[in-house]
Amino acid sequence: MNIKKPNDRYTNPLTGKLVFDSIKPLDLTNFTKEDAKAYFDNSYDLYETLFTSLKYDSVYYLCPDRLRLPLIFYYGHTAAVFMNKLCLAGLIKPNERIRFDMDMIFETGVDEMSWDDTEHYRMGGSYKWPTVEETKEFRAKVRELIYKVIDRTPLELPVTWDSPWWALFMGFEHERIHFETSTVLIRQYPVELVQRPLGWSYAPFQLSQDKNIIKNEMVKVAETQVRLGKKFDFPSYGWDNEYGQVDCKVSAFEASKFKVTNEQFLEFVLDDGYSKREYWSDEGWQWVKFKQAKHPLFWICPMKCKSGCGGLISTYSHCQEHHFSKHHVNMFKSENAKEKMKIFFSDFDENQNKNASEFPFKLRLMFDIVDMPKNWPVEVNYHEAKAYCKWKGEGFRCISEAEHHAIREYDVFDLDATKDIIYQIHSKVNHNMAYGSSTPVDLHPANSKGFHDVFGNVWEWTEDNFNGLPGTKTHFLYDDFSSPCYDGRHNLIMGGSWASTGDEASCFARYMFRRHFYQHCGFRLVRSLPTSDGSKPNPQIRLCKDHIFVLGAGTPSKIEKKIFFFSK
Repeated sequence: MNIKKPNDRYTNPLTGKLVFDSIKPLDLTNFTKEDAKAYFDNSYDLYETLFTSLKYDSVYYLCPDRLRLPLIFYYGHTAAVFMNKLCLAGLIKPNERIRFDMDMIFETGVDEMSWDDTEHYRMGGSYKWPTVEETKEFRAKVRELIYKVIDRTPLELPVTWDSPWWALFMGFEHERIHFETSTVLIRQYPVELVQRPLGWSYAPFQLSQDKNIIKNEMVKVAETQVRLGKKFDFPSYGWDNEYGQVDCKVSAFEASKFKVTNEQFLEFVLDDGYSKREYWSDEGWQWVKFKQAKHPLFWICPMKCKSGCGGLISTYSHCQEHHFSKHHVNMFKSENAKEKMKIFFSDFDENQNKNASEFPFKLRLMFDIVDMPKNWPVEVNYHEAKAYCKWKGEGFRCISEAEHHAIREYDVFDLDATKDIIYQIHSKVNHNMAYGSSTPVDLHPANSKGFHDVFGNVWEWTEDNFNGLPGTKTHFLYDDFSSPCYDGRHNLIMGGSWASTGDEASCFARYMFRRHFYQHCGFRLVRSLPTSDGSKPNPQIRLCKDHIFVLGAGTPSKIEKKIFFFSK
């Protein structure tokens, strides 16, 4: 696909250095101003490095997702948020703002309520965005102002929730959130419009092709007590929803030792899982029909499946014949195509290998389409994960937040900063940009409880609605970060991904997305076990049902005003 316009140019988006490594977050009880500058530079540089992958300036103005804004917004957004938060915190005066018009343009994004929302007016070609060059100049001046703020602001340790420095760390971590979410958007662009930056490293493919993980054994976890939440005096930055605390007893359960892999999810696809209503929730089935989904978003076939792109590229399909051999194209187009593919994969055993190129689908990575790495975790939305669980058999579901704590190697009863996974120097986890992609689910060893990738690789969908913990409160600098999403329409994701850095990669991270939303996110099979006394198992799933009116979605027909623990 060539959308290059006459006289189109490439503007280098960097106002600093090309960076592919992410440094660890700061201990807020012990750091210097130079440390703060280094962490800021790393956050800012890492984010800008991502935009070097866009081939032309015109690509910034295209919408890789029909319900998200074009990338020019996200390029300018994080700098505008710095300006607004620092002004609110009193660290800069209103007359120090670089460009108030830029702050207004780039401040607020979109958060669609449903997959069938009308495209936002800023996605259209008539909206006048700043040029890439203007936005780069804005970012450069914001960078210089932040240096000045760090230099002139008295540093009193520890930095806490009430410290003026909290606004700076809020900006640092906000930058890192958008680094990850922008990787997902760039991954949705037509592959012809992006280029892999020199220095971006995918995981080794050979490890994924040498063997197959046929069995994803279920590992039992005894009834246990867990504590959710972060103390307000913990020496690292956190978003408001991380704070508060609740102790709860989790009933015994079993969970798959690995996250579900591409190869395992293929069985569901070949069994016509996307066309069988019985596997899908009402909401999930509406999504399937609207999206005309036939396989996960980042899987590629030659059948010109409906794309999620918007605006000028809304008719584009990632699924093109030229990515495949004639043999594969003919197989997809033949009668009983899925039955033929089933036969090919029906005789696997633990010692049998198949070449990755014979897998019927390919995989879209950040900047390339490659032969399917069968042992990498499948990336799906919540609806797809739940449909797979239903297809797998009675009682299977996604994990709960409390159960995710139960499968960790440690809990938060007695946790200091050195034990948080993001601060461990030699942690065997695919996060913090160790690789620029997923890795095989068995690349790193299991933890002491028998589970792989509890942290990192891809996020993990949970059954919990996004919720606030008892004792939490809203920070005045960002009062709409979490609370609008306590609506029962967002589900928690846990554990972080390869692209998670900073607070996102912390053991305290609690992030949320709508159930139809895509992230670098997969799932693990879970099933409750019978209790010793015959009572109903309680996985401590937290669901929010409240009388909240949401523009574009209305209110639920049956209202129950509470957050409660729910047994499935």
